[in-house]
Amino acid sequence: MNASTPKANRNRSRSMDGDRQRGLGMRGAFALGLLALILPLAAACGGEPAPSADNAAAANIAPDFTLTLYETETRRKGDTLRLSDLKGSPVVVNFWFPSCPPCVAEMPDLERVYQSHKDEGVEFIGVQQIGLDSAETGQEFIKEIGVTYAVGADEDDIITKYGLLGFPATAFIDRDQNLVRLWQGVVDEEKLEELVQEILN
Repeated sequence: MNASTPKANRNRSRSMDGDRQRGLGMRGAFALGLLALILPLAAACGGEPAPSADNAAAANIAPDFTLTLYETETRRKGDTLRLSDLKGSPVVVNFWFPSCPPCVAEMPDLERVYQSHKDEGVEFIGVQQIGLDSAETGQEFIKEIGVTYAVGADEDDIITKYGLLGFPATAFIDRDQNLVRLWQGVVDEEKLEELVQEILN
């Protein structure tokens, strides 16, 4: 039986300490990486921040964009919609994605308000963020829940153009293409009616 020398014991102790430090370092790096993934998603789809008063007061021209549409009751798959072509009509643009529960929760209200005002010339557009969900998932989802207004995937960096802080978000654009209000967070049917009246008048 071989007895361990003090030097060998010290070497083993240093080796074990090094292994523990490397393990802690790897776990720390993993935790940081996980936070980097989770925090943007939490910020994007987890709260209902109040709309910005500055955005509500400013009458800036809404950034133009082009959207390739999904199939709905009123639109053919692959049709192209350009915001500037809708000048003369009030427009509601909703930013969403299927994996965002608050986005999904407000979509029936958006559909009802669209049905109430479409004969007055109000246009509704759904812009889906691509990332967690594919365009195919978005198409299947809107078909399943019965959305009839224009919807398509964001392939024109629309979300960046509008400076969104999270999801859902809804832009209200008047007949002259002024961005009257950018609502950040969930908007219910009653508030939608109120904000649609702002761009109708």
